[in-house]
Amino acid sequence: MRKLPLYKTKGIVLLTKKAKEADKNAVLYTSDYGKMEFCAKGLRKIKSRLGAALEPFTLTEIAFWWGEKLAIIREAKIIHSYSEIKENLDLIETASFLARVVDRLTQANHPDKNIFGLIVSSFLWLSEGVNPLIKPFFSLKLLSLLGLSPQVSQCVCCQKKRQEAVGFSLEKGGLVCSAHNGNYLPISQQAIHILDRLSSLNMATVKRITIAKNLFGEFEMAINSYLTYQMGH
Repeated sequence: MRKLPLYKTKGIVLLTKKAKEADKNAVLYTSDYGKMEFCAKGLRKIKSRLGAALEPFTLTEIAFWWGEKLAIIREAKIIHSYSEIKENLDLIETASFLARVVDRLTQANHPDKNIFGLIVSSFLWLSEGVNPLIKPFFSLKLLSLLGLSPQVSQCVCCQKKRQEAVGFSLEKGGLVCSAHNGNYLPISQQAIHILDRLSSLNMATVKRITIAKNLFGEFEMAINSYLTYQMGH
């Protein structure tokens, strides 16, 4: 019988799901292959050697071979467990949000080193403790890397300056001025300014920012609504 070649890569475990018998499938965003779904033979057995290394929100090095339908994991070794996340319900909720957004928005087998780096650095940031800006920052950066950024510098229809914007259109993908009718979310100039700035800042800078509660709620609603719209398409 011909021995199958083993391939190695690093990946963040996004989610796991039950498969037949004692197997489980694990969805990872990998550094070399992008998002992939793997079969982990015997993962549901109590003594499985793969168990801890394939828990959600774990940075893992895996060795696998290509199967007929799914790649099959032969070995898995923990690089970073992000144990702080798994001990805090609020952090688990945020980590689940990040993983779900990646799973819903990215296509399988489309590697992107920048997306992989964003996921790893965001989980590291999350392991430092709760920060309300992690979700909107991550969402905007991922949308940008996927070419889905909302237009927040001017009206998406007529390019009038953002100072004339009165709302955020999910369908049109950005700000709209009063000249354009249709469904849109009302949004203040202060919230627009935050959206624009957050899109351009790096993670180190965002960590130091504090935003007033009322403004945070407003621009978070715009981002979450747009994100939900994109995930539905």
